[in-house]
Amino acid sequence: MADFRTMEDIAEKFTPLVLSVAKRYQGRGADFEDLVQEGYLALIILAGKCRDMKWLPLFLKKRLPAAVRDAASRMRRFRTDGEELLLEEIEETQGAEDEKYGEAELREMLFRALSQEELDMTQALMEGFTQKEIAETLGISQQAVAARLKKIRRKLKKLIDAAS
Repeated sequence: MADFRTMEDIAEKFTPLVLSVAKRYQGRGADFEDLVQEGYLALIILAGKCRDMKWLPLFLKKRLPAAVRDAASRMRRFRTDGEELLLEEIEETQGAEDEKYGEAELREMLFRALSQEELDMTQALMEGFTQKEIAETLGISQQAVAARLKKIRRKLKKLIDAAS
């Protein structure tokens, strides 16, 4: 497992990923250099969102392409629509704050109901990891992951029933 002590370590380790993703979306509304910059920015943001560094390589592999693709799309739309579109995107961002509040409430409820290991597994699922990928990372079988998820679902069902 890689040891990432600083953001420079992360940037150095994942430069090939940033460059390959930028190359993939080059010509879709943005120059290669702009996409590389967006890729590094996304890398910094995503690294901060990854709760456990052992998941970082897989987390970035799944999330970085979408971030760069979205940046290319924004650049393309901005070039065609100008300032009006930029204002629409700002308004969309403000509406997303309500969703973040609901997500924070959900996270608080989960922290109270689940153990740290269960939270980590739930987080991995929410980030799009498969049971097989979780099992490989934790060094357990896929069946063990399925059994633990079943236990988590029972706990959450009790929590939801109590809240109703």
